[in-house]
Amino acid sequence: MFHPKAFLTPKGEKWFNTAHPWIFRDDIASMDEVENGQLVALYNRQAVFLGWAFYSRHSRITFRLVSSSPHPISAGYWRDTLQKAFNSRKKVWARERACRLFFSEADGIPGLIADWFAGHIVIQTFIPGTEKLLNQLGDFFQNLLHPESILIRNDQEVRSLEQLPQEIRTFSGDVPEKALVQEGPIRYWVDLLKGQKTGAYLDQQQNRIDLASYEQGRGRVLDCFCFTGGFSLHLAAGGQEVLAVDDSASALELGRKNAELNGFSNITFLKKNVFDFLKEIEEEGRHFDLIVLDPPPFAKKKSAVPGALRGYLELNRRALKCLNPGGILSTYSCSYHISESLFLELIFQAAAKSRRRAYLLQKRMQAPDHPVLLNFPESLYLKGVDIRVEQE
Repeated sequence: MFHPKAFLTPKGEKWFNTAHPWIFRDDIASMDEVENGQLVALYNRQAVFLGWAFYSRHSRITFRLVSSSPHPISAGYWRDTLQKAFNSRKKVWARERACRLFFSEADGIPGLIADWFAGHIVIQTFIPGTEKLLNQLGDFFQNLLHPESILIRNDQEVRSLEQLPQEIRTFSGDVPEKALVQEGPIRYWVDLLKGQKTGAYLDQQQNRIDLASYEQGRGRVLDCFCFTGGFSLHLAAGGQEVLAVDDSASALELGRKNAELNGFSNITFLKKNVFDFLKEIEEEGRHFDLIVLDPPPFAKKKSAVPGALRGYLELNRRALKCLNPGGILSTYSCSYHISESLFLELIFQAAAKSRRRAYLLQKRMQAPDHPVLLNFPESLYLKGVDIRVEQE
């Protein structure tokens, strides 16, 4: 089968040799006529083969590397790649649980996300190359895991960067509006059709379980940006009184149903802008023993970093001011443009501005079913820290 060729500039080849899977437009010396989403053979200026990559016409990321093997890529390659990803998750996968099945470049197929929700699979594609494979990939998932249903959730705004249409459609089976998931001792409903991302924030699963395991017995808990109650449910299981705050009425309603499902009466859900709420309780002198800050990404692109840093600084400064002496702040950023070192620096700045002595207890990151590819730093996007504070 004929595959078009593309030749990298010397600068492009140097970048390619770092093993980062993205090749940018200004690193291309020349290329054949290529269809959007087509698989292309990459070469250096001496015509030495470098790898296979998906072409994106409308993105600054012109090529996304699929494989460095000289062997042509067949249908079996995609099937084997999905199988390999699943094999690496067998210890965390169970039919009644939720799990990320496939994590884009980190698992070897750029632009592909697939999540498992207790028998139901939700798939997202973000680039034209993976979009072309969608039916094939859906069939592979069907044969591999025999789910009750597969849903295509291609309704993310980021698809507009590739000029891809937004759609939600059933690939196979009967897709329920909500799926019931077991997470440690907690059960919760996931809105497959309207929930954030593919329905829930699976990257925080391990952090939710771990935080609850060593924070039992703390009196008053504040869960900011609570969504449908992930952290709140785990913390309430330890007997704490939890105040869960979010500005989404639909997320809070599902959170209340999740609390009822688990028999918890010690969670109060409040619809409020978190920035405004923290300002109010700081002015009122209200204090908590544990505060969770898990905001949405503030920096979806590099140009947004300065504003994001101001937002994170304000949030964390106010939260630190609202902690009792000996209290814990468990705070996170899912903006991959904010590095862990930069995030730590702003937390320390927030502690100084709030006049609190802050002790770093633990660093946190995304759950292990969201693997981190070291030569692809963008795959390490979730970072968090647990901080204990005292009066100055």
